[in-house]
Amino acid sequence: MKMKTKSRIGFIGVALIVCGAVCGGIWAWQKYRMWNETIGEASDWCIEIPPVDDSRVWFAQAYPEISAVIDWRGWSLYPGRYCEVEPQKAHAIARRIATGEREEVSIPVPSKRTVAEIAGVIAPRIWADSSSIHEALASDSMLWQITPNTYRVYWEIDAESLANRMRSESAAWWNTDRLKKAWALGLRQHEVVTLASIVQEETADVKEAPRVAGLYLNRLNKKMLLQADPTLKFALGDWTLRRVLDEDKKVASPYNTYRNPGLPPGPIRIADPRYIDAVLNAEKHNFLYMCAKPDGSGNHAFARSYQEHLKNARAWQNMLNRERIYR
Repeated sequence: MKMKTKSRIGFIGVALIVCGAVCGGIWAWQKYRMWNETIGEASDWCIEIPPVDDSRVWFAQAYPEISAVIDWRGWSLYPGRYCEVEPQKAHAIARRIATGEREEVSIPVPSKRTVAEIAGVIAPRIWADSSSIHEALASDSMLWQITPNTYRVYWEIDAESLANRMRSESAAWWNTDRLKKAWALGLRQHEVVTLASIVQEETADVKEAPRVAGLYLNRLNKKMLLQADPTLKFALGDWTLRRVLDEDKKVASPYNTYRNPGLPPGPIRIADPRYIDAVLNAEKHNFLYMCAKPDGSGNHAFARSYQEHLKNARAWQNMLNRERIYR
């Protein structure tokens, strides 16, 4: 009887060992397959993990094989953009994600008239949407700190972090040399940028910009109204106007430099750094008036006296009349 009992116990023990070995083998095989699952495409491909609270849930549904490796190892899940050039093993991708070896992306920040245009260019390249970008960049205190350039950022950057990055880039752009030039002009940084935005709207010719900047600085120094047509177009919300009328000059707006002395409260567009430098390196001359030339060049005729300016203005108006341009 004892022998049978011992035999039965021995058999059960062996069976348990065999079962354990089989189960362990199955478990190991499953883990091996999980680790070595091939993920991806033959061409360039990317995984974009958004920085949201339920990112692990989303990731587990979108990429179960990689998520299984991360969960089994107890690794973290770092939001970001992870790109490969060919299929990769699940464990290799999981390790990159767990250590945050994500990609940077290039975002162009162009010199545009509105923040909405800039947000529309940036949004398709990062996680933040255009409305949040617009909200973060559209404040008066932020507008002058947007320096057009190409930035390298992480894909998962949010709008406020993007704004902070631009503030840092602006601070770096305003080096000691540029600050000294601004102080020598009697202008603060945001005032220089505001004037640069007007100069840029006045002339598309960067070579002419220092002369235009010098003219406006002369008017500021003499306490004359700037009388800059682009500020009227901004106040009226109509950049298509080619002919500014006397009625337009009555618009009630702090940006109307035909009525308000000094500079407007902020930039009328996102200024190109070349135009900011044009203000800082403005040409020294005695011109107080300018008018677009009627030859279609886009350049200006400059004058020292109002009488001389009237002749230039008449030539421009005659051209508009010939072309039947009334607005």
